[in-house]
Amino acid sequence: MKNDEKIIESIFSELFDDNLPRYQNSLTSPIDNNDDVYAKARKALSKLDEQDKTAIFDFFKVVISDTSSTIFGTIDGSHFPPNIDGDFTLTYEDEEIQGSLQDLFIEKAENKGIFN
Repeated sequence: MKNDEKIIESIFSELFDDNLPRYQNSLTSPIDNNDDVYAKARKALSKLDEQDKTAIFDFFKVVISDTSSTIFGTIDGSHFPPNIDGDFTLTYEDEEIQGSLQDLFIEKAENKGIFN
């Protein structure tokens, strides 16, 4: 596996296999009287049926994918946020890895059915 693929595999796994389930567990925990953002989201989600909750969590996957794609595209030089017009050089183990990060990430997301 090439280094760029290794990096994307690792980040993708952390986002979707570690972080997303943590959010889902936190947001489907019993509601409480707290006033933090998680408590407010738990309260809102508790009013939904399971099908609607699933739709919301599936949308989280799209948001995570789009956000990550924007970051990888910026590093790759295929996406240009306002006021960022320079080039990036990203290396891992002395190898440049930018250039295909966004494509690799989107491919993994598509293969996992995130955009369906």
